[in-house]
Amino acid sequence: MLMKESPEYAALGAALIGNAAAMNWLLKHNKTLAIFADAVEGNKTAVQILLKEKQFELAAVANMLNEDAEAELWLEQHNLKDYIDFAVAIQFALHKEIEYDLGGYFTLYG
Repeated sequence: MLMKESPEYAALGAALIGNAAAMNWLLKHNKTLAIFADAVEGNKTAVQILLKEKQFELAAVANMLNEDAEAELWLEQHNLKDYIDFAVAIQFALHKEIEYDLGGYFTLYG
C-alpha cells in the first residue's frame, strides 16, 4: 500500500536501513529525501545541503537523530511536533531493525 500511495517514503524507509537500490531510486526521483537519508547517517555535508536548500525541518530531524538536543528544542520552539514524531518513528524503526524487502521494486522500476 505504501508503495502505491507514497513511493518516496517507502524508498526513504528502505534507504535508511541500507537498501542501495532504494537510495538510487531516491537519487533519481527525490534528491531531497536522498540527502536527508545521508544526513541521518551522520553526513554533516548532507545536513549543510539541507540547510542551504531551506529544508530546515529535515535538517533538524537528521540532527535530532544524531543526538543533537538543540535540534529537538528548535523543533519544539517552532511548534513542529510532527517532525519530532517523525524522528522518533525513524529512530524506533532503526533500532528495531525493521526491514522490508523493497529492493526488487526499486530495481525493477528504478
